[in-house]
Amino acid sequence: MDCCKRESKRPFIRWSIAIWCIYLSLVRAEPVASQAEQELRKTFLQNFARAYFPGRSGQIMVVPRKGVMITRPEPAYQFMHGSPWDYDVDIPLLLYGPPYVKSGVYNDAASHQDIAPTLASLLRLRPPPTTAGRPLLRPLNLSSGPPRVIFLAVLDGMRRDYFDRYAADLPTLTRLRQQGAWFSRAKVNYLPSTTALAHATIGTGADPRVHGIVLNSPFNRVEGRQEDPFPDMSPQNLMALTLADVWNLANDGHAVIIGQGSVFYAAAGLGGHGACILNGRPIILASYDTRSGDWQTNPLCYRLPEYLKDQNSRTIWEAANGTWLSHPISNPDAVRRSALFARFEADALVELIEKEPLGADEITDLVLVNLKTPDFVGHQYGPDSPEIQATLAELDRQLARVLKTIETKVGSGQYVVLLIGDHGMPPEPVQGQKRSFANDISELVHTKFDPGRKLVTHYDAANSQIFVDKIRLQELKLRLSDIKAYLVSLPFIFAAYTEDEV
Repeated sequence: MDCCKRESKRPFIRWSIAIWCIYLSLVRAEPVASQAEQELRKTFLQNFARAYFPGRSGQIMVVPRKGVMITRPEPAYQFMHGSPWDYDVDIPLLLYGPPYVKSGVYNDAASHQDIAPTLASLLRLRPPPTTAGRPLLRPLNLSSGPPRVIFLAVLDGMRRDYFDRYAADLPTLTRLRQQGAWFSRAKVNYLPSTTALAHATIGTGADPRVHGIVLNSPFNRVEGRQEDPFPDMSPQNLMALTLADVWNLANDGHAVIIGQGSVFYAAAGLGGHGACILNGRPIILASYDTRSGDWQTNPLCYRLPEYLKDQNSRTIWEAANGTWLSHPISNPDAVRRSALFARFEADALVELIEKEPLGADEITDLVLVNLKTPDFVGHQYGPDSPEIQATLAELDRQLARVLKTIETKVGSGQYVVLLIGDHGMPPEPVQGQKRSFANDISELVHTKFDPGRKLVTHYDAANSQIFVDKIRLQELKLRLSDIKAYLVSLPFIFAAYTEDEV
């Protein structure tokens, strides 16, 4: 008999039954998570755990529902990656370089952690000691001896499905895919799926929880401010050696090592510490300065060739009369969100390849670069836009130009190319959904728990993590689990985890 139909002559019992029935109705109304959803939540928890670093990570980790986007209320970030959904974590990975690489489609699971040990195998080098991945040996022909140059390019914000959707615009990448080794199941296996973590993981082969670069915008709790993961262009927060570091030490600085990126944390995540470790020598490292439009570096650890100091992105936007596809781009920051910036990146890279002694001796040289335009353009215009299509086409043209420069310099059959994405980019929110903003979610938490607005100290959507003032938490007699429970009750949140769970 249904308890809600029971009656009693005793008021106390009658009220007790009523309250119990209300509770049961609420419990029954809650959707029960399917087995698949439970498994996803478990996987996502493990992925956050791979990138948890005490003192650097936040206190609550957040996963939006699939098809929902949490971002910043800024035009440059209409689209924000970082989630564990396929559009953010399915990445391209291909190797090319006969006779060193055998062509084919490989269905092996692959991740960023596998890149450093794979390249170490080509170098006949013991990989960095903190490596968590394993070498992808099936496509490698190790009987050919080491190549003269290894070219590693991280295609920033490059979704794997771009290779199919925009194949007609990507003749160079399509050729490399057909003639090289294509890994069809490459995936980011940590959270958040963002640039800083990706490049350090590719560079070191270590999990983020080991190398320590766990956020795009860490929060300095002592000083109460957001900062760069490589503050003042220093590699001090990178807690593991990169492949470039190990190769630099193994050859006493005689190998040419070039690192280039349009954000410093991408370039340094690949290039490593340079001279800023014991017995390290300076490597070339060039990073783009959004204030001046110049290339810059940290001279304590790296060197910047004089010939790069003459390059400035002003020449790019001035030649285009300050616009690209009707969008204004006439400053060092805005020009990055155009296809034209791909040429500026390639101009520097071509000059580095031509003027440095690549392939001049038996020691393999490394060229490690971040090609950033798909990410910049994707953030503002999205993966289905004409802007991203034009950008990918230009990226392909510039990549062809760079590879031709390498082949001219060192000869055919003397180099290996590894191309990989660092993360993807979400599409427009699914029908009926809207963009959610991190600052609005912080306000919801404050409205619910803390009218004083002191509880949440930092929440950047790119990090997928909320920083909480633990002293304030105690003052309010709350637990992290209380905030978590509230977050998962919101219709646009799929899962949340406290740092204790992680």
